[in-house]
Amino acid sequence: MSRFTITAQTLRDLLTCERRVWLDVHGDPTLRDETSPETLWLYAMGNQHEQRVQEATAAEIRPVAISSWDEGVTATRDLMRQEVPGIIGAFLEYSIPLDLTDRIYILHARVDRLVRLAYQGKIVYAPVEIKQRSKPEEADWVQLDFYVWLLDLIQGTPPPAWLWLGANALGQPRTRLEHEYDESRLLDTLKRVMSVLDAVSAPPIHLEDHCKHCLWYSFCQTAARQEGHLDLLYNIPHATRDNLRFAGVNTLADVLAAPVESLTAIKGIKKKTAQKIRANAQALLNGQPVWQNTLPDDCRQPGWMFDLETCEVNGKTVPWCMGWCDIEGNTHIALVGLVQLPERLTLADGQRVILVPDSDTAWDTFAEAMSSSDRPVYHWSGYDAALLRGSAPGYVVNQLIPRMHDLNATLKQVVSLPLKSTSIKVVSTHLGFEWPGQRDYRAAYVDYRYWLDSGDLTTLARACTYQRADVQSLAFVWRWLVTHPPESQP
Repeated sequence: MSRFTITAQTLRDLLTCERRVWLDVHGDPTLRDETSPETLWLYAMGNQHEQRVQEATAAEIRPVAISSWDEGVTATRDLMRQEVPGIIGAFLEYSIPLDLTDRIYILHARVDRLVRLAYQGKIVYAPVEIKQRSKPEEADWVQLDFYVWLLDLIQGTPPPAWLWLGANALGQPRTRLEHEYDESRLLDTLKRVMSVLDAVSAPPIHLEDHCKHCLWYSFCQTAARQEGHLDLLYNIPHATRDNLRFAGVNTLADVLAAPVESLTAIKGIKKKTAQKIRANAQALLNGQPVWQNTLPDDCRQPGWMFDLETCEVNGKTVPWCMGWCDIEGNTHIALVGLVQLPERLTLADGQRVILVPDSDTAWDTFAEAMSSSDRPVYHWSGYDAALLRGSAPGYVVNQLIPRMHDLNATLKQVVSLPLKSTSIKVVSTHLGFEWPGQRDYRAAYVDYRYWLDSGDLTTLARACTYQRADVQSLAFVWRWLVTHPPESQP
């Protein structure tokens, strides 16, 4: 008798990627990636948020030691029989046949919170799902459908359920949404899961931004490259890829074989887009950069590399840290700290930091450093210039905006790399930059906040290492652009 386990995460994954559901059951586990630091950080932040909300909303929390899933299930059932008012991190399990075969499906769920209450003349345990974000997703409601169904099987009544979103300064949920149980929605999702699991081979590849957090990311990337998959193309919408396939252009090789004129006949593709698609396809197939235009003269001028990190203060996005370096990578950092006036600090690794009382002073400090010359200020994407306009004092905006140069936009105009992304981390690493320390801006912000609370210079150094790497990687890419052999350019 075969047995499959279905979890709430299985249902969430299905709504995002059927292929992942199939691979989790049938794939070779040795081919999975290790969980990335960025993903671990997201998990940690979610757990931290949940713990904060639990502590703010529970009258008393009594820990129960659990060493295995089976122990958790037993402990949860015991607590329910004892009629405790609430259970945090409840383990739910139920085995049931879901089709006409002899297969048994084991349903697993780890519920953030169960609350005992009176409902429709009965005493039931009702589930609560806690999320850090502020808006619900379709998968949240399916997840709660699953919890309600499981509890109906266990206690004989489908209970109400709630979705708690965000948290205020006291840790209380900002929004409490009541769930409307939809059994048809749940059963349709379960049928899709069973259909996927019954498939002989894995569902088709669909590469999206969320894929980088999946344990099968490298596996699917490798398969996509072997297939010459259109999803490898950079910044091409779903609809355009679908239109390419409808026109018989199914692979990167098909793209490269198609003249620009035939591509422009496809809906959603203009001449410039067709040229970029062909260049990107060629780069991906050959594993080499494809130059489309000559690097503009104004980009060849030595200048400053600039980057900033932001947070929200009183509803406004402002910098908490900004860094700049010359073309050789000599780096300066201004960082908002608990000071009344600017102070200079040298970290253990030799990095010099200017502590400032607020973001306006950080902008003043940066503007003063830039005032000694009129060199270009290179940055990556339009975000930095937009923050300059939106958060800097007027005189700083007037001084610096004419000098701002989006190096990311220039790179995309002149060269196509064999990559699906043009983020600075992806591009610089591909070109040979060795990224030091952590690669996630959120982890740097957590280190920064910890330093504010504790004064620990080790965590401040980690945050500054991230900022330094951002600007030094910019300098690395700039040097690559200006020193690339001219004979390989058009």
